[in-house]
Amino acid sequence: MTPFGLAALLGGGGSLTLGLVFDWPPFDIIGIGLLAAVVLGFASVARPSRVTIEREIQPPRVPKGEPAIALLTFVNRGRRPVPTTIATQHFSAQRVRTVIPSLRGRERGTRAYRLPTTRRGVYDVEPVEIVRRDPFELFRLIRKQGDTQRIQVYPRVLDFARLPTGQSRYIEGPSSDMSPQGTITFHRLREYVPGDDLRLVHWRSSAHAGQLLIKHNVDTSQPYTVVMFDLRPARYTAESFEQAVDVVASVVVSAGRDKAPAELRCTDGAIIGGPQAHIVTPLIDYLTSVEATSAGSLREQLLALRHAHGGTELVVVTGVLDHADLPAVAALRRRFDRLVVVTIDPAAEQLQFPGVRIVAAADADAARDGWNLQARE
Repeated sequence: MTPFGLAALLGGGGSLTLGLVFDWPPFDIIGIGLLAAVVLGFASVARPSRVTIEREIQPPRVPKGEPAIALLTFVNRGRRPVPTTIATQHFSAQRVRTVIPSLRGRERGTRAYRLPTTRRGVYDVEPVEIVRRDPFELFRLIRKQGDTQRIQVYPRVLDFARLPTGQSRYIEGPSSDMSPQGTITFHRLREYVPGDDLRLVHWRSSAHAGQLLIKHNVDTSQPYTVVMFDLRPARYTAESFEQAVDVVASVVVSAGRDKAPAELRCTDGAIIGGPQAHIVTPLIDYLTSVEATSAGSLREQLLALRHAHGGTELVVVTGVLDHADLPAVAALRRRFDRLVVVTIDPAAEQLQFPGVRIVAAADADAARDGWNLQARE
């Protein structure tokens, strides 16, 4: 009930009471008229709605800034016309309104509109709300139709070139059993497990050992990238952090081309992916909702990499660069073929450090240009 409805109800009841007590027919008429308006107004909004609405959101996963479309399909299930109404939907902190035109009996219609996708994150699009009002504006009733649907706005993915590795790694063969399987270089014999290719059985060794032994082959040149993301809020502004997230997502997608394994490490200790991770979708999903945090430190995580699986390249993405972190990056030269630091800093200057390539940029687009320039060298 609106304030006008409450006033009409109280005024009608008061007028009718005064008319009955003092035997004043005009007050009786006013009171009955106001109460009748209240009853009719309530009846007009309380009746079941003849309009049903269905909503479909496509696509449910979309990069930041790209269009996501909500399609409303509505139908008048009754025989009488339905006047023009406004459909409202809550999306994050925003409210999206759509005009549903007047519908004849049994008529069906559609409306499409764009959802705002300017900020990354996982958002719930609440059910469609239809507000019904009576002709006297005494009552207002909100009816919800449909279910809550989720949309994922993931970071921008820019066209980062794959960095050259220079030469094939592990010329003498792989250094650990974590090396991905392939068909290029023999690594060792291992016990047969169901599903292995029987063509790889080493029959002479199997006869000697009394059990089936399989030749474990590896691809000695398959790239493997580790991306270290500095989450410390002191390194960023709110805008530069979002730019850094776009850079990390772009590097991850570039590294994961042709299903090459990739790993994302963050200064708070989170590790996503790894030597066996040939799909980057979980890494992008993590970046969709990642936030800056002061937990952990970059040097601690770089030190932990000395005891972890090595790779083709290590890419460190940070904000304002702390020069004291560069020696810890350079110390990993024996673990990785290439070391790259990307610093997102509007006031960044081009720097040099032995054994480390540094890309200094004001935003993600400038970082892409600097990255691709180094990839051609």
